[in-house]
Amino acid sequence: LVAMFPYVGVEFMVYETLKKRWEAAFGPVGTGILLLLGALGGAAAQASAHPLDVIRRRMQMQSMNFRKNIDNKDKPVKKYANMFQGLYRVSKDEGVHALFNGLGPACLEKIPSTAIGYFIYEGMKVALKISSV
Repeated sequence: LVAMFPYVGVEFMVYETLKKRWEAAFGPVGTGILLLLGALGGAAAQASAHPLDVIRRRMQMQSMNFRKNIDNKDKPVKKYANMFQGLYRVSKDEGVHALFNGLGPACLEKIPSTAIGYFIYEGMKVALKISSV
């Protein structure tokens, strides 16, 4: 949920900003441009929210990692107590680039669906006779 807010906000902001600039410079947008702008919005959103997804996944997986203590009892290793600590520790220990591991495949997954989603969004606005804000 934490990564969802920045993702959707960045996605919509980038899409709408690029669309307004395109219309101001070149006129109405066509199908190909709508798909391109949706893809760019999706890529920007994925890049901005990906570090949060990396930490979320690591926090989910840390409960599966166990370490034997002196009494031979399994105790979970707490690596990250919260999202902020996770972002700080990964950046410090592994470098900021580690927060973007897997961004390429994530973009390949999200970009096509975002592009198609915004194309449908624009089509529905026309069909319902609704204008952008």
